[in-house]
Amino acid sequence: MTKMCWPYQLLTLAAIASVGSSFSPYTASSKSRPAAITTLCSSPPQPSSATETTTTSTSSSFPSSDIFDATTTLTNYDQSQQQFIQSDGNQGMGGGLSALHHIHSLQPTTRTSLQQAITTLTNQAHSERATDSSKGRIMLGICASNAPEALGGLKSWVAQLTLPRGMLHGMDVDGVPIPVEELGSVYVKYSTGGAMTFREMRKSGRGFDALWRPGDALLEMYDGDFRGVYFSVELGDGVFRQFGVLPTDLFMEEEEDW
Repeated sequence: MTKMCWPYQLLTLAAIASVGSSFSPYTASSKSRPAAITTLCSSPPQPSSATETTTTSTSSSFPSSDIFDATTTLTNYDQSQQQFIQSDGNQGMGGGLSALHHIHSLQPTTRTSLQQAITTLTNQAHSERATDSSKGRIMLGICASNAPEALGGLKSWVAQLTLPRGMLHGMDVDGVPIPVEELGSVYVKYSTGGAMTFREMRKSGRGFDALWRPGDALLEMYDGDFRGVYFSVELGDGVFRQFGVLPTDLFMEEEEDW
């Protein structure tokens, strides 16, 4: 099997088709909405509100008010999206099309607020991870109509948030590239911290070589209607933070196109 550093700069069809992989593609089930990002290699994520807390606490390099404000901004975004989905008639599987309509309706000021909130939480995660590599994990789940769109979004989020870059898996079968036109809609899982269950390791047939490393990503086929990014960050305060779907192009330059 082949694998290579995933193509942050190579987003043409030829480049995508040449990317190797250590995993066979997984065809997602017909769940209407991706399931929770509990581990990188679980089913695609189901967003939850950022209300669950534990008693765990840690020192923070950022004022607690900044973290609170950023969390509130993203929580309010999720709530407004759910309200929009209902008012839009819950179109698409699980309301996926209505969620996309909501994303398209966002004002520039809202997008800027989202960028700032995500950056604040990400910087806090970086600070915590710098002192303990087991902390400050960030996970992304990207639902897209095609591979170039998904990888373009991943490239922009990783670059803007200075996240680690690892390997991209899932673009070939036994070293043979999968034609891009056969992929259709895709789902990409990304994590700053390696994660794979023993069951998933056995299924891969690669043993401990299948362990995920910081910055690794997995591309899967996806049959849902949601389009956008699920953002999850684990901070030392124990607050559950998972948001989405957020705009795939949130960190792209306005003139940049798919």
